Amino acid sequence: MIDPKVKKALINSITEINAERKAWCDVHGVPMPEPIETLDLIMKKEFALQILKGEKNVEFRSVTQHYQNRLFDKKLGAFLDKHTDNEEIMEQCGMWGYCDELRPVKTIHFHNYNNDWYLDVEVLHNGYAIANKEDAESLHLYDCYDLDALVEELDKKNEEERPVFFIFIISKVVATNLEV
Repeated sequence: MIDPKVKKALINSITEINAERKAWCDVHGVPMPEPIETLDLIMKKEFALQILKGEKNVEFRSVTQHYQNRLFDKKLGAFLDKHTDNEEIMEQCGMWGYCDELRPVKTIHFHNYNNDWYLDVEVLHNGYAIANKEDAESLHLYDCYDLDALVEELDKKNEEERPVFFIFIISKVVATNLEV
């Protein structure tokens, strides 16, 4: 799993960023996104086993309408829709602003379509990753090299448009009926 020093540094960083976001949102009357206690996700068994063995620490999902509907806070979205004329609030929207609609996920319940098996994990942090060198390298902290080949391919083609992913940094396995 994740190096304990890296984990502690990430927790401290998340705590600091969340405090700054909450303070900014409180001052501007912006609601914070409501956390998701448990997110239910389909997964291939081979990837679940990688998590169970400690070989996989980050799960990716494409930023599609399906996952936006599941992960974005609709109340915050409605608030932002009502305040589109407020430049200060609109400037702080999105992935790196104070008004990010992404709901923090506490745990994920992974399973297959038939529910033959399950793997419940605690999520250390969820956020975004763009298929670029900077984000790929930042994931190396979690022994995750999944974006490297994609970034290399996009760089060779001089692609300016880069896919964006939702990422879930896995803290630990909570429960499972899988055996390694």
